Amino acid sequence: MLVALVGWWQTSFFCDDAFINYRYCGNAFDGHGFVWNPAPFAPVEGYTSFGWVALLYLVWVATGLEPPQTAIPITLTCGLATLWLIGRWIDTLALPERLERWRPWCAAAVLLGIAGNHSFCTWLSSGMETAMFALLSVLWTLRAFAMRDDGRPRDLVVLGVWAAFAHLVRPDGDLLVLGTLAIGVHGWWQRGAGGRTTLLALSPALVPVAHVLWRRWYYGWLPNPWHAKVVGAWPESGLRYLYCFCVEHGVWLWLPLALAWLLVAALRPGALRGFCAARFPAAVAVCAWLAHTGYYTLVVGGDHFAFRVFVQLVPLMLVANFAMVVSLRLPRAMVLGWTVLLAVVADVPGWRMESALAGREADGFVRAAPNVPAVLRPLLSLYDHCQAWLHVHSVGFRRATHAHFCKAALSELPRRARGQIDGALPGVRLVYHADAVGVVGWALADVMILDGHGLNDWVIARHRAPDKATAFDPAVLRAAFPTFDLDHDGRLSATELAAVTHLLVSIGPTLRPEVWVDILLSLSDGDRDDALDVAELERAIGAMLPPRQMAHERHPPDGYIEALRPNVDDKGPRRTVLPDVVPLTDGEVRAVEQRFRALVRP
Repeated sequence: MLVALVGWWQTSFFCDDAFINYRYCGNAFDGHGFVWNPAPFAPVEGYTSFGWVALLYLVWVATGLEPPQTAIPITLTCGLATLWLIGRWIDTLALPERLERWRPWCAAAVLLGIAGNHSFCTWLSSGMETAMFALLSVLWTLRAFAMRDDGRPRDLVVLGVWAAFAHLVRPDGDLLVLGTLAIGVHGWWQRGAGGRTTLLALSPALVPVAHVLWRRWYYGWLPNPWHAKVVGAWPESGLRYLYCFCVEHGVWLWLPLALAWLLVAALRPGALRGFCAARFPAAVAVCAWLAHTGYYTLVVGGDHFAFRVFVQLVPLMLVANFAMVVSLRLPRAMVLGWTVLLAVVADVPGWRMESALAGREADGFVRAAPNVPAVLRPLLSLYDHCQAWLHVHSVGFRRATHAHFCKAALSELPRRARGQIDGALPGVRLVYHADAVGVVGWALADVMILDGHGLNDWVIARHRAPDKATAFDPAVLRAAFPTFDLDHDGRLSATELAAVTHLLVSIGPTLRPEVWVDILLSLSDGDRDDALDVAELERAIGAMLPPRQMAHERHPPDGYIEALRPNVDDKGPRRTVLPDVVPLTDGEVRAVEQRFRALVRP
């Protein structure tokens, strides 16, 4: 617990997106319901965690403490509860007699590996629901693995409760609900359990059904951020995201053990019959997490946040590692040694990257290969390549970067209050167009916020803008290359590359020239001489095309923002009302939304 608390203290931060949830709580607290903008604007489900939003709202009502005051204490509690749960599981796990005396040491290795993991510690804060979903994921998975007779009503009820809560906290929990239903139906079919008993045991599944029906009636079928983020399947991004997760969390060491265990288990007598009968719940749990990982890898393309969607795999991986080494009947020294080794390789890289970004939080990228012994550099070159590619596509932004920008936003708008717009008059509707809407949306309680990237806007989330034109022309680059090659050696050094970076404005995010140089070298410096010839530079720039941006690809249809007439200006030191803009009437708001919804409706 102490290690987790220290890790939490070192990484504690607020994420701008967390304040999106808080705005929904604030509007509900003010009597408008869980909406982004109060009526006459139509309700939009810009959050993906109804249970989290509802919990923060209820705590606010009961205690008077606002969500920014309570969110991180709740997530920290969830993380500590996860550690306690796993410690209890290890304490009750049946071990061979030769390992019984070593149980405390093995438990310490597993728990320290989880508590000291950078990703696990990161999401103990942030103000988002990640730690709560991880707790429910571990509860559900351990219960599924403990089941031997999947027809027992009590086990199904508990399994269903955890799955239902997981669904409410994140839509990803739908996989756990489906897994619970599969286990219940299998038990009824395999063992002839009574149909009525099985239905009663699966009754917790009615909670997700009721929630989905309510969402369909109130908002629409899927959460609005899904439409805003998932423009099309993006395996090119997801596979890189997964690879970086595997490198930083020791999956490359865990996977050979898992394959060895699977081979040994498959060769045991009655293995197939066991997986189709008594071990069916465990097999379903494994399939659920494989499906979850595959969906985010091959369809979504990862996540805008570094490893947020995979954080529950960290405790599950370390728990599974210990269970497998015990099952393989390895010598006790090897059981403990392997457990410690995995904990180390799963923890060290994340903290190394955290320290490397100290002082460069706004950049969000630093090469790993030049900062390790020469023997390890070839191994980390592919990691740097993937990290650079992800960064220019706004995928996997690290904790330090999110913390930096959210802290800056909070320094400008530290509290939620009305009347923070200069020149505002009572009864005049205030409308403000922004792209980073978390802290702004929470703090400006009396302003209607137009979310430029569509996370909280039904129209923008469904508008597929034409692909962004790219000004880059390889022929122009080849012709201009000698101009940048000041020493005429046929290669551009880091200093010479910095002069090229102004050509990349239309390709990726706004970055300092030094950061662009690191990214270009990571993408294409195959011979690792910290310089690029013309072919390498072409490959580096070509690797960044097309210029897709995770969660930042949606844009307003022509005329949509103008039709809603924003009357709040942010060009000065404070936001002010534009007195020449005529405020919207209720009827105009409804008419604009109806017209543009019809325009972009699939």
